[in-house]
Amino acid sequence: MTAKRTLAVLTLCLVFGFGAVAGCAPQGASEPAGEGSAMPATGEEPQADSRSYTDEELAVIAGEEGTTHDAINEDVYPGKDYIDQLYDRWDAVAEEYAPEIRTLPDGRMVQRTPTEYGIAPGAWQTQANTNSYNTYWLDADNRGCGSCHADLGAVLKNMAFEHTQVWNDDIKSNLTVQECINCHHWAPGYMEKNMEFGTLMHAVHFGQRHKVQFSDEFGGNCNSCHNATDNGQGMEMWDLVKYDHLWGINNIASEDLKDASFSFEQETTQDNAFSFEWMHAYYDQMRHGAGVQETNLPQSLFDSWEITVDGLVGAPYTATLKDLVAEAESAGVVIEKTSKIVCSWNMVGGGGISNVKITGIPVSWLVEKAGGVQDGANGVRAMRADGSSKRSFSLDKLNANEALLVYKINGEPLGAKQGYPCTNWVEGVDAQVFSKQINAYTVADDCPPDFNDSKYCAENYDGSPNGWFDENGVIVNRPNATVLDVPEGLVIETGKPYDFHGYVDAYNERISQMEFSFDGGETWTAYELKDADPNRVVWWHLQWTPPEQGAYRLTVRATTAEGSESKQTHTVLVNAKDVLPAQEETTVLETTGLVAPHAVAADQA
Repeated sequence: MTAKRTLAVLTLCLVFGFGAVAGCAPQGASEPAGEGSAMPATGEEPQADSRSYTDEELAVIAGEEGTTHDAINEDVYPGKDYIDQLYDRWDAVAEEYAPEIRTLPDGRMVQRTPTEYGIAPGAWQTQANTNSYNTYWLDADNRGCGSCHADLGAVLKNMAFEHTQVWNDDIKSNLTVQECINCHHWAPGYMEKNMEFGTLMHAVHFGQRHKVQFSDEFGGNCNSCHNATDNGQGMEMWDLVKYDHLWGINNIASEDLKDASFSFEQETTQDNAFSFEWMHAYYDQMRHGAGVQETNLPQSLFDSWEITVDGLVGAPYTATLKDLVAEAESAGVVIEKTSKIVCSWNMVGGGGISNVKITGIPVSWLVEKAGGVQDGANGVRAMRADGSSKRSFSLDKLNANEALLVYKINGEPLGAKQGYPCTNWVEGVDAQVFSKQINAYTVADDCPPDFNDSKYCAENYDGSPNGWFDENGVIVNRPNATVLDVPEGLVIETGKPYDFHGYVDAYNERISQMEFSFDGGETWTAYELKDADPNRVVWWHLQWTPPEQGAYRLTVRATTAEGSESKQTHTVLVNAKDVLPAQEETTVLETTGLVAPHAVAADQA
C-alpha cells in the first residue's frame, strides 16, 4: 500500500455502512457491521457487511482518543475499495501529467515544474496531495517563456533581425524575461516607446504573421504568458509570479542551512571582453560586421593609427600608436592587470560584464608627455575616431592610473568588436566611456558631462551612470547579484554537493555582503566579502547539498560598503532527484531556441 493511501485511510472518518455522522461513531456498535465494498462507479449503494469487529477496531472506527491503527488491518474499513479506486484514478492522472523532463543539447536535464505529489498539501483534504495541481490544474509545463523557448538567449541569436548581444556565452548567463522587460519598459535614448515590451510581445505572438503558429501549432493563449488573478493585479507575467503559486517547492529556513559553504574570487577571466554591439552609428556597425565575420584587421592599421592629446595641456601632440607603445614599454610604464568591463544596462541575470587581463598605457603618462594638465581642467574627454562618442572621465581617474589606452586583451591584440587597434578603458565607471578606436584625449573644463549623444545619461547623471535608472530615478541594478549557468529547473542529485555560482557587482562601489535565501526571501543567510576590489568582477560560489528529493529555489542579493542594496533579486529553480532519469525517458531537445510545449509534444509522440 502506498504512503499516500495509508495517509488517506488513517484520517478517513467514514460513514459508509454506519450512518452516524455526529462524532463519526457507528450506530449499534455491539452489532455486526456491514462489510465494506467498493462503491461502484454508477453510484450504487455498498452491500451490507456481516463481519464482526474487535473492540480495538471499533474504537478506532469510532475515533476514540488515544486509539491506534498500528495493529489493525486497513481492509476492515468500509469503503476502502472505493477510496482505492479514487487513488488509482488519481495515480493515472499523476502519471499522465507528470512534469516534463527535458535533456538539453549540452546533456543536462531540466524539469521546469516541481513534482508536488506526496508533499504536505497545506490543506485539510488528504487527497489534495495527489491532484497533479501544477500540471493538471495550472498547466504549468505549458506556461512561461521557457515552455517554448528553453533559452531566451538562443532565441535572440536566431532572430531574423539581429538583436543587440545581451547574452554572454563566456560566463553562461541565462537571459530572463525580467531583463527584457527592464530594457523594453524604460530605456529613453536607447529604446523608443513603440518598442515597449507589452506592445511588442503581444504583436509578435498574436499578429497576423505568427498567430496561427502560436495558437494552433503551439497551443498558445493568454494563460501561456500571464497569470489571471483576483488580487487586483490583473494579468501578471507568469514568469515573475510563478514561484508564489507552484506547489512542491521545498523551503529551507536560514537556521537550517547548515551545510552550505561560501567563497569568492576575482581572478577568473573570460576569453573576450563582452560587447553589446549597440550599433549606435555607422562605424559601430562596421566594427560589428567585421567581428562577426572574424576579419583579421591588418597590422598596418595599428602601425599607422594616430593618437592626439590636446585641450588644456601645456604641449599638445600627435603620435602613432606604434611609437607610443614602444616608448611606454621602454619606459616601463605599461600596466598589465585584471580589470572588469560592465555596461550601465547590465541587469540582474545579465551577461553584460567581463573580467579580462588588459595591457595599456596610463592616460596620465600620455598627458604628462603633453606638458600636464593646466589650471581649470576638470576632466578628460575620450574622442572616438568616427566622431560618434565624446564621453569623459574625471581627473581622479586620470591621477589614479585607472584610465588606460588599452591595446591588448588577454595578451592578444584587440579584435574588431573590441575596437582594434585600441580602446579607452576607465576603471570604476560603466562601459559607456570605453570608447573603441579612440584617437584623441582632450583635457577640458566642461567634463562631466557632455552627453548630448545620450538623452538618458544627460538627464540622470553628472558623469557616468554606473547603473540603470528606472522611471523614478532609482538605480535598479546596483548592486547586481546574478546566478550563472542554471537553466530553468536544472536537475541535480540529492546527497551530492552542488556548486551554485555567479557574479556580484556594483560598478564603482565595493561589495561588502551577499545574502542567500532558500525560502523565497522569508529568511536570509549572509556572508561577508572582505577586501573585494570594485575594479574587478566578484565571482561567488555557494556549495550546497540538497537533503531530499524535490524542487528548491535560490534567491540572491547583495549590499555594498557604501550602503546600496539590491533593488531586484535573482531567483533560480533546481529539481533534486535521488536517481537521475535515463535520457530516453526524457524529451531530448536538439535546439533551445524554440521548443514545442509539453502537451503538443505528447500529442505528436
